This record gives sequence, C-alpha cells and structure tokens, in this order.
Amino acid sequence: MKTKYLNQSLYRIFTPLVAGIFVYILLLLVFDRLSEIINNFQPDELGFLILVNYILFETYRLWINAFEKSNRFISAPWIKKSFLFLGSFIITISLVSACLWLYFNYYIGMSSFGSQLISLLIVFILVGILYHLFYISITFLDKQNSLLLQKEELNRKNIQYELEVFRNKINPDFLYNSLEGIISLIRKNNVDQAEKHIDYLALFYRRILGNRYSEIISLENEIKKIEHYLAIQNYLYSGNLSVEWQLATSAKEIMIVPNTVLQTINLIEQTQLVNANTKLNIRVEIEDEYICFKYNSSARLKGDIKPNTLLDVINHSISFYSNLKAIFIEEDKICMVKIPKIELENHQA
Repeated sequence: MKTKYLNQSLYRIFTPLVAGIFVYILLLLVFDRLSEIINNFQPDELGFLILVNYILFETYRLWINAFEKSNRFISAPWIKKSFLFLGSFIITISLVSACLWLYFNYYIGMSSFGSQLISLLIVFILVGILYHLFYISITFLDKQNSLLLQKEELNRKNIQYELEVFRNKINPDFLYNSLEGIISLIRKNNVDQAEKHIDYLALFYRRILGNRYSEIISLENEIKKIEHYLAIQNYLYSGNLSVEWQLATSAKEIMIVPNTVLQTINLIEQTQLVNANTKLNIRVEIEDEYICFKYNSSARLKGDIKPNTLLDVINHSISFYSNLKAIFIEEDKICMVKIPKIELENHQA
C-alpha cells in the first residue's frame, strides 16, 4: 500500500516532534534576534507547536489514507494531486486557527493574535506542502520500485521457463539416429545389440526426465547420463567419440545446471568432424571456477553451426545461477570450451 510508511509508529511519533522543534526555531528567528533566542525560549510554546504538529500530521495521514482509497480522478493524476493539496490547505488553515484560538484564549488569556496567526499559517502551510511533497516522492519511488520488481519477476519466470525447456530438451536428430540404429540392428538380426541400444536409450531419457525438476545436480549424475549418450552415439561413430574425465576433485562435489555438460559435448560434436573414420577425444578438466573441455581442432568444412551460437543457449540457462559465462577459446589448433561450476552457497543466497 502506498501509505504504509505513513502508518508506521516511529514515523508518526518522531516526525511531528522534529517538525515542531524546527517550526519553533524558525518562529524565534522570525520574531527575535539570534542572540535573544535562548533568553526567549519558552517550553510551553515549544510544547504547543509540537502538539499542533501531531494534530496536523495525524489529520494529514487520515486525509491521505481516505483520499487514496477513493477511485476518483484516476485518469487525471494532476487533478487528483490538486484536490489532495487543496484539502490539506483547508485542513491546515482550519486546525492551526482553531488551535491558536484555544491557546491564546484559554492558556495565554489574550483575544488578539492576528500577527501570530498569519506567521503560524505561513509556516504550517509550508510544513504541509513539504509533508505532501515527501509523500508524493515516496509514492513515485514505490511505483518505480514496483515496476522494477515486476520486470525482474517477469524475467525470472522467463528464465525459469526457458531453463525448464532446456532441461527437457530432446534433440530430434539424436532420437531419429538412435531409432534408425535400432532398426538397422534388427534388420541385421543383431537382437542382443538392439536390446542394449534400447536399454541405453531408455536409461538416457530416464535420467533426462529424472532431472527435469532439479535446479542443480552433481557432475557425477551428469556423467552417468553422458555414458549412456556416448554408448548410443558410438554405434554411429564406431567408438570414435570419447570423453576423458581428468578431475582433480570428486565429481560429487562439482555442481552444475542439468544438461549443461551434455549440451557442451553435443556442441563440440556438432562443430567438429567425428565419424566412423575420424576420432574425437574430449578431455574434461577442472580449472578454478570452470569445467574445461579440451580437444584438437578438426572443424567441419560446412560451418553452419557456430560454437558461440550454441554457447548462448547454455549461457542463458546458467545466468540464473551464476554471474560467470561459458566461453570458447581456440589456440594453436587446441580448442577449449569452459562452462562455470555452480557455487552452492551463491545459489542458496
């Protein structure tokens, strides 16, 4: 609610107190010389001004609360603000005049207070304007913050949706080639190998579906999925696609976004030459905050798929969990793809 801060106890207690002190000091400066302020200081006058501020600020608060609940002038904010200030102006004149009349007639015992009334009205009108300007500025900031929060929430939902798509993504080419391989084995009456192929395919997709609700998983879990993937693909490549895991730490301790390592291997496979006659060996190492995939460059002649294009998909998926980005490096015919590990403490924060 826009007026929530107006209803806070500390704000309601201390703001009128501070405003009353400043109003009294201002009035002393208007009517007295600076050197006479201490001598002319009257605690009862200060208490009266603080009390007037409490009455005014509480009335302002009730007026603003009631005004905000009204649905009038929604299409014309400037008219709404004008009526808000007009109502506050009337409240200020009415309450200050009434309080000053009671103070002079029943406490001081004087019936003439014209000059004091004009001075107090000018000061309290300025105080009222500042009070409402402060309220309007906070309201504006609240709207801006709400818009930013809505935008962030929308971005978060979009990222979560895209991440969900990424986790459950089924490569149609991979599925088609796998089924074609099974059909080929059956036609060759190689039933045992066809059954193994079906088992690998079932286990692979079972792990894909098993991770669909997981935000992060261990690298060990991902390695098991990749083993099934390699077993299926190597039927086409005659065992020429291999991955060497040269890990300095336990794979259980390394956390990743599901399928990012699999997608990285798939990225390398799509951009490098690998078949029944050409071998592709990928070495996986840990380097500080990254998982590094190294391999000898043997880029396909038809380079329709660029590594950086596929990296964009991976980066979009890990952006929700890490400030680091996946990168591609090529040096002296040695290519490297680095994807960031997920720090568990940062993810929980």
